[in-house]
Amino acid sequence: MLLGHWYLNTPGMQLLPLRRLLLFSALALGTHAIICAAGLTNQIVTVNDFTVTDWLLVVLRWSFGMIGTMILIALAWQTLRIPNTQSATGILYVGVLAVFTGELAALLLSAQTTFPL
Repeated sequence: MLLGHWYLNTPGMQLLPLRRLLLFSALALGTHAIICAAGLTNQIVTVNDFTVTDWLLVVLRWSFGMIGTMILIALAWQTLRIPNTQSATGILYVGVLAVFTGELAALLLSAQTTFPL
């Protein structure tokens, strides 16, 4: 978020640091998704005592927290091709909200599960 504000105040900055940040974010999110998918698979195979509320939290975690965040990273990447750092910064703000929502769902799930979801 601080880097985004810096781009808003200094529009002549190079876009390479922001592009690197997006690549590292996508890589970290992909790794996180693989670990959580393994945890979800293990939870379903070994325990399999999900309630409807648990499934709704899993859907929220994956749809908005993981897949939605990856889509927002891709949108920010495409916006930088224009280049429009102001719009990319706005998209990344929404991405922060998506990550917070997904991680909040994960915290609610982790209180009841053995594996990371």
